[in-house]
Amino acid sequence: MRKEGIITKKYIKWFGLSLSVFLVSIFLHECGHGIANSIAGIPCSTGFNKVGDIYKYPSDSDFRSYYSTTQAVLLDFGVPCTLLLCVLGTLLFKKNKNKLVQYIGAALAAVNSLLRFIPCTCVLLTPVFTGKPHIEDEYETGQLLCQMTGNNFLLYIPALISEAITLLCMIVMLREAKKKDVKHVAIYAFVSFSVFCIGMVIAFIMDEHFRINWNAM
Repeated sequence: MRKEGIITKKYIKWFGLSLSVFLVSIFLHECGHGIANSIAGIPCSTGFNKVGDIYKYPSDSDFRSYYSTTQAVLLDFGVPCTLLLCVLGTLLFKKNKNKLVQYIGAALAAVNSLLRFIPCTCVLLTPVFTGKPHIEDEYETGQLLCQMTGNNFLLYIPALISEAITLLCMIVMLREAKKKDVKHVAIYAFVSFSVFCIGMVIAFIMDEHFRINWNAM
């Protein structure tokens, strides 16, 4: 009974850490959009989920009345920020000797992998099953690349790159977990996926209350 309690406590700790890392990571992702737009001369506001007009909130009826008319920024820092955190977390889990750092690294890798793997999977598979595009950051980057080069082949390249990086990180994580003799990896994976689902709901709520306004540079 005592052993079961210790195991349950371990998963609760993982959930709490992963959720905290998730919210920080998604906030940094949105800040990446804000910085890129600001540099590109596009004023905007960011929070935990959506980019919109400066000084406006998602509940405002004209939340994106200006932002929707602007062109996507090619040099956007949102996705690179998430991928960087994903790779950094994987390296910390794999290379660092400190158990706490490994633990934090694992959380960084897990949640940031899901933050791009799931959306990019939707980008790649939705057209196959519905014939309609699924709009995410990578898809918009692909659209911009197509416009700039006239090569439609590039439309899904950004999504494929994000998918490949996150998938590679997840594979490395699973292999390292096996080497480190981590027990019940499937449960950790399930908790991580639960964190993604719950975290998105929390991010949606917090998006209405915590925002940064980015003036054009």
